[in-house]
Amino acid sequence: APLAHCDGRGGLKLSQDMDTCEDILPCVPFSVAKSVKSLYLGRMFSGTPVIRLRFKRLQPTRLVAEFDFRTFDPEGILLFAGGHQDSTWIVLALRAGRLELQLRYNGVGRVTSSGPVINHGMWQTISVEELARNLVIKVNRDAVMKIAVAGDLFQPERGLYHLNLTVGGIPFHEKDLVQPINPRLDGCMRSWNWLNGEDTTIQETVKVNTRMQCFSVTERGSFYPGSGFAFYSLDYMRTPLDVGTESTWEVEVVAHIRPAADTGVLFALWAPDLRAVPLSVALVDYHSTKKLKKQLVVLAVEHTALALMEIKVCDGQEHVVTVSLRDGEATLEVDGTRGQSEVSAAQLQERLAVLERHLRSPVLTFAGGLPDVPVTSAPVTAFYRGCMTLEVNRRLLDLDEAAYKHSDITAHSCPPVEPAAA
Repeated sequence: APLAHCDGRGGLKLSQDMDTCEDILPCVPFSVAKSVKSLYLGRMFSGTPVIRLRFKRLQPTRLVAEFDFRTFDPEGILLFAGGHQDSTWIVLALRAGRLELQLRYNGVGRVTSSGPVINHGMWQTISVEELARNLVIKVNRDAVMKIAVAGDLFQPERGLYHLNLTVGGIPFHEKDLVQPINPRLDGCMRSWNWLNGEDTTIQETVKVNTRMQCFSVTERGSFYPGSGFAFYSLDYMRTPLDVGTESTWEVEVVAHIRPAADTGVLFALWAPDLRAVPLSVALVDYHSTKKLKKQLVVLAVEHTALALMEIKVCDGQEHVVTVSLRDGEATLEVDGTRGQSEVSAAQLQERLAVLERHLRSPVLTFAGGLPDVPVTSAPVTAFYRGCMTLEVNRRLLDLDEAAYKHSDITAHSCPPVEPAAA
């Protein structure tokens, strides 16, 4: 009998054997406290800025920006600064963990990258300053870039000096950058200072909006809060090089998980045309055929469980769930131990044939949950809560590159497990 949400959305599950709904309760507390003095840059999955500031001054205006910064994300945009109508602009970004400066000046684009790798998760101070016809970028007071400019970056327009500043994104499309980049940045900023002026409005806004704040402490990984999913458009069919031979398929998933609750979808495929769930890997706390309360990982094709494996979900440790499916075989492993099959050899072949049929049509790859599907579509449809990184067909999935991600999922940071009370 399937386990799922009662209402498809509300964090509830239903067992037809129990005839009741019950809450999915966290069994491992995570340190999800936020810092009111911090600004979270990754809130907008669209890649649009989290902060926009416009400065108009009578006196010549030099660009001066300083802030503390922390991230595990290797790529994304920290800030943009542009003059009137943004004909001249700079973008400070991160690529492969290093700072990159993109400059559009007098119609010419330049890209400079230098300095140490800074996506190590520790705080550092970064500054950008227009100084004696140079743009100087510093990390922890050490100059890492110096770019010469012919004159003042931002010229007056009708007697006023205009400077537009955005944080965590750009006010135009990324294809209009000098060099395209994925703008989404799961990073954190504090102690900011723009144009040597005290800006209390941002601080007040951040103070009252927890979604604009960062976790006080973070570790590597992605955090799924139990309210949303991400999805990708991936292809699982492989066409052999020999023309005329049948194309083959495979699905290999490695999930590194640190769960906070004992029920939820880790990985699933969804066929939008048929509103079916061809494949799912999920945590469940109830063995529906043996009617036992047990913590399990379940591998299923549609509503049929192919394999189960016991797991200590609530121990606060990281576990590795490995799934491999191809023509004729399906395996599930947890921490290197193989799970037990729940179907006969004939049933397995029939289920794999169903999966292959689905894979020949478009499917979407879901992480951390499922869309609003009937509760009978899969053994579990509840959202996952906890830390997780996913590797699919030997490729690490980057949540910044998803087709869609719920804004509460953090792509490159996860709060640690709360220390046990003494």
